[in-house]
Amino acid sequence: MNAQTASEPRILKIATCPSLSGRASLTYHVGFRDERDLCFRIWDTSGKGIFSKEWVCAPEIQKVLGQHESLSAALLLPLFKVGRSINTAGFLLAALRNEGLVALDPEEAHKYVRVESQAFVAEMTELMKSGVSPDPGQVTAIRKTRRPGRVSPWHSEPQAGEPTQGA
Repeated sequence: MNAQTASEPRILKIATCPSLSGRASLTYHVGFRDERDLCFRIWDTSGKGIFSKEWVCAPEIQKVLGQHESLSAALLLPLFKVGRSINTAGFLLAALRNEGLVALDPEEAHKYVRVESQAFVAEMTELMKSGVSPDPGQVTAIRKTRRPGRVSPWHSEPQAGEPTQGA
């Protein structure tokens, strides 16, 4: 959790989305802190990338989004503690894209632009009022699977009677 956060956010929503590359699925949380700040954190990935589970709240995200016409994951890196994985910034950008808060920049490849999302604001307002607080421990984790056709020297093929990737 960032040094600026005073309390652990109450989780409002647990969602999944593809990573920016589309090679992994991500699970993320949207939370609510101190009766005013929406926050995001990455919770899980189907890929092998390392990431941080720290919360990043809307004022910090909005500050970065407001400073740039178009943005990439690298511009979100300062939101996370030094020494944390660079994957986290890209994963956060994927979650923001999934929530309709950023979209691909039509003029620059691999860049994103800020989008005003009334649907996201309405959904979060309803969830805040409802008192919902899903438990991340009760939500099924993303299944870790290898892409078809990839052979890893670290994994043996299943033996007869063992479950396979699709089971």
